Parts: sequence; structure tokens; C-alpha cells
Amino acid sequence: MIGKFQRVTEFFSVIEQFSGLDTGKDRLQWLGNSTGTFKVSAAYRKLNHPIMQASKWPWKHIWKAKIPHKEACFVWLLAKKVVLTQENLMKRGITQCSRCFFCGETAETVNHLFIQCKVTGQLWSLFLRCKNISWVMPGRMAEALYSWEEVGLQAKNRTGESFLLLFGGLSGKKEI
Repeated sequence: MIGKFQRVTEFFSVIEQFSGLDTGKDRLQWLGNSTGTFKVSAAYRKLNHPIMQASKWPWKHIWKAKIPHKEACFVWLLAKKVVLTQENLMKRGITQCSRCFFCGETAETVNHLFIQCKVTGQLWSLFLRCKNISWVMPGRMAEALYSWEEVGLQAKNRTGESFLLLFGGLSGKKEI
């Protein structure tokens, strides 16, 4: 429901960008492209930009990162949202408590467990503070991985360390 509300809000913010002309005959002008003419494809790209980024995320960077193969496999599963969280286990017919193991406050989804959980948030804060990185945590795992790919690969060890933090810190592994 929140996702639909956010998309409607984004839609209205795009519509609000419309401005008529001050002089002459009124005409519509679309700010979604350089020509000012409305095209469905431009509107689609504008409205779906974060989703498009996540879907076009270059998967090969997971495999090229200088991290152990086991961690790369885990990050790949994480990006595909098929890590065995309580939610994914329930989809496969394995019924258990759907609450997050760490905080016990909400359903254990991939996004909650690795992004939104308050325990996970503390781990991320500690990691980012230790590395002196300013970063705003996005709402979805694919967007987080995409932003690390876009920004973090400039300093390759940061990306690898973030993958290791995800794998080592949140999967119960004792050493990174």
C-alpha cells in the first residue's frame, strides 16, 4: 500500500511541474524531455526511474567484486529477494512465526531484515561511521545494492566490505 501511495505522490509531483506559458497562446509543455512535447515513453521513464534503476542493476558486478564466492552468491540471492527470510519460507509452505528474528516488531522480509530493521540499522550505522561514509539508506534492498554499485565501486574495497557486512553481520557469521 505504501508503494502505491508513493507512486501516486510521485505522479502528482511530476504533474505539478507543468507550467503554462506567460505570453501568447496557451499550450502544454512537458518537462520530461528536451523538446517539451509529451511522450508516453518519457513519462514512463520519469515515473519509474528508481524501479528502472533497480531492474537494470548490473549483476555482473556482484561476481566481479573482490569477495569470496560464498558471499557473492549470498548477495546475488539477496538482490533477487530469494534469501530464505520468514516471508519467503511461508511462500514455500513452511509456516513459522513471520516476525523478524532480530527486532520482533514486523514481518521478516528481505527489505526489513537487511534495510529497515532497527538492529540492522545499528549495524549499518556502525559500519558507515567506521568508514566515514555519509549515506542515506534507501527503502529497498535492490536500490541499496544499486547505489553501492553506482558509488561504491569507485572505491572497490567499500563495495566488497558492504557485501561482507551484509553477509557476515546479518547471517550470523562470526568473522568477516
